[in-house]
Amino acid sequence: MHIKRLEIDNFKSFSGKTEIPFLTGFTAIAGINGSGKSNIIDSILFALGLSSARALRSEKGVADLISTHNQRNEASVKVVFDLDDEEGTEISFARKVKKSTQGYISTYYINDKPQTLTQIHNELEKYQITPNSYNIIMQGDVISLVNCSSKERRQFIDEIAGTADFDRKIEMATNELQTVEERVQNSNLILNEIQLRVEQLKEEREVALKYRELKENKDATLEELVKNGYVKTNAEGKVVCPANGEISIHADGSAQCSHQTNQKEKSS
Repeated sequence: MHIKRLEIDNFKSFSGKTEIPFLTGFTAIAGINGSGKSNIIDSILFALGLSSARALRSEKGVADLISTHNQRNEASVKVVFDLDDEEGTEISFARKVKKSTQGYISTYYINDKPQTLTQIHNELEKYQITPNSYNIIMQGDVISLVNCSSKERRQFIDEIAGTADFDRKIEMATNELQTVEERVQNSNLILNEIQLRVEQLKEEREVALKYRELKENKDATLEELVKNGYVKTNAEGKVVCPANGEISIHADGSAQCSHQTNQKEKSS
């Protein structure tokens, strides 16, 4: 695939809409200093989302990317690729920035349909075009390559071959896996604490159920005794036997009058 044409509108020094064709083979763009040759490279990086505003030589961020030669508050760039197949298929990537009351709005497009930056990168990755690769050689890159160390040169080759992207993906996946494992460990600790608490609550529940059962038996026994006239209520509201002795209810549901108990002790 190759770039077929570049459409620049109000981007940096290009105040009007400009279309630059790229012919099959080698295309060179020449001009005097300050004519905007570097801005053409910047526009491609801008449209493909391959570089930050700082790398685009924009000190004020997005504000410097919009041309100051007119009153328009937006800029756009479209890069059209020819896939070099028999059908002559084209695919376009575009980006538009617009100034608003809340700042700057940046929108990406694939074939004129709005997309996210991640979707742009995923589509470009199919053609081995990534932000970290050397699809575009900037000023000074050749000199840097000549003067770099053997390790840096190896990294350069890995970027071109595309293996560096796989290394980054492996590292990212490893970091995500480590994060998930830490979350699983924390979840297991919390789960163990919950299980211990559940066991405690089960024991407390058994005690509460036993208490409720005994209380129901006691209340039922007292109700039966009062109903049959075997006990009565004194001035303090306590249930007592007819001989004014206090009534005691045992765990088995049986009742005993303290007056009767005292009589038995005296007689013995």
